[in-house]
Formats: sequence, C-alpha cells, structure tokens
Amino acid sequence: MAMLRAYLIEPVYDWIIDHNLTPYLLVDSEYDGVILPENYIDDDGKILLNISPEAIERFDCDYYYIRFDATFDGEIMSLQIPVEAVLELYAGETSQGLYAREFGYGIDIYEGETENDVNPPKGKPKQGGSGLRLV
Repeated sequence: MAMLRAYLIEPVYDWIIDHNLTPYLLVDSEYDGVILPENYIDDDGKILLNISPEAIERFDCDYYYIRFDATFDGEIMSLQIPVEAVLELYAGETSQGLYAREFGYGIDIYEGETENDVNPPKGKPKQGGSGLRLV
C-alpha cells in the first residue's frame, strides 16, 4: 500500500507553484532506491533541493517515487526519490508545507500563522517575473 504522504506531495507541490513560491524538498539519502548527486549530500545524509520549474525538468510524482532532471556542476542528472525519503516539502518564502515527524512515522502540515499566510493571493507573480511559465 502506498504511504499517505505519497498522496499529499504532488498537491502541496502544485499549491506552492500556483502561489508563485519556491518549493524546496529535503531528502534523506539513506533510503533504498534514492538517486541523488552524492557531492551535495550533507554530513547527516540529507540534501535540500530547489524543485521549482525553473530549476528542474520533467517533474513526475507517483505513489512511490518523485523523479525529475536537474543540473549539478553543469551536468544533467536524473534524480529519483522514494516518497519515504521525503522529510520536508515547503515553500521557501513562507515555510508552509509538509514536514516529516522527527521521531516515528507521520507528516505534519504547516499552513502559516495568519489568514494571509493560509490564503495567499493565487497567481501573484514573483518580483521581476512576468508571471508566465511554460507548461
């Protein structure tokens, strides 16, 4: 059976993108099936990835894996992340998102602390951008 977080990752990612925020993914590299750039993994075995559409290509999320292509040191790499390895998926600007519990199983959701945090204006372009993106 797929983990519940597998059903939450893509909608949270879409929410972050729809509000023109920057999605960050914190991954535990010690899970089987993880394909990540080893040079970027920290001493704790974790890696933080900017997974905005401007930073990656071919984003795909199913019930078992997140897959996308990203460039590291000028080289394109195809990454694969089992959903169990996802520790955090959040908007860099607001910290809203999904957070794995530090001990044991489970996910916590942080929606913000004010009404404006919880319900930010949708589709407001980032400063300096046109608000258009290739789909």
